[in-house]
Amino acid sequence: MRHPADLPPIARSQPFSTHAAQSAGVSRSRLRRLDLVAPFHGVRQNAEVEPFSVEERCRAYAKVMPDGMFFSHTTAAALYGLPLPPGVATAIHVAAPRHRRAPRAEGLVGHRVTVADEDVRILRGLRVPSPPEVLCEVASLLDHDALVCVADALVRRQHPLSRLDELFAAVSEAEGRPGIRILRLAMESVRPRTDSPMETVLRLAIVRAGLPEPRVNHQIDIGAEGRVAHLDLAYPDLRIAIEYDGDHHRTDARQFHIDGDRLWRIESRGWQIVRVNRSHMADNAREAVRRVRLARSSMGRNTP
Repeated sequence: MRHPADLPPIARSQPFSTHAAQSAGVSRSRLRRLDLVAPFHGVRQNAEVEPFSVEERCRAYAKVMPDGMFFSHTTAAALYGLPLPPGVATAIHVAAPRHRRAPRAEGLVGHRVTVADEDVRILRGLRVPSPPEVLCEVASLLDHDALVCVADALVRRQHPLSRLDELFAAVSEAEGRPGIRILRLAMESVRPRTDSPMETVLRLAIVRAGLPEPRVNHQIDIGAEGRVAHLDLAYPDLRIAIEYDGDHHRTDARQFHIDGDRLWRIESRGWQIVRVNRSHMADNAREAVRRVRLARSSMGRNTP
């Protein structure tokens, strides 16, 4: 049996269209050999390199995606690197302009949408809607908290993909679209300058428990030469900092030592630090909320 490396150059790329391969002289019987797989109709690739990530599957379908269509909904959100609940981005979502039929294929979810040409862009060679449009699209697929996480990520502190006013404008113009009612409620809880989706989840849990909303990414002076620390969440009036420790804080030795020095400097300025990790987030962050409540009480502030 021949190996894909023995095929013409056009049929060695991963993946390739059967039309392009046949035009290069590859027979239909050769395309049915077991060393090739078909991730989508009209597409082949090496069976030893099956696509697993969303982007890899999008690149496979892009070989046969009709002109004018683009990746949408949770697929576009995943391509942008936005936080999504586990399993949500399994299917590949593809959208067609309203006047055309939605694409249909196994493993594909087709949509017909009304999106202006200027709201479609190229992201690493793949056609996707603008970030505000993606937020409006996923409103029909995500719950309230997941939507807040996505919107927070769009206006995050580092490398934001959009501005808060752009998101509100897009939501305002999305009257009648699926999920728009819950998205409008979610937008009331969106805060710019976050650093991680778990910080958003923690903030929502704190507010839901009846505690005052902490400030996002509050800055404090931690030494000479204008050095500042960005606190994940904070109650500045009580000098309480709430820090969420992701896995990289534990597994990255360099980050571990940086964190230790940073936290010492924060405490030396008279702040109490509440450290939270994933183990404290179970049952709607029950343990994390308990620790925040105790910290507020210890600083002389009665809490519900």
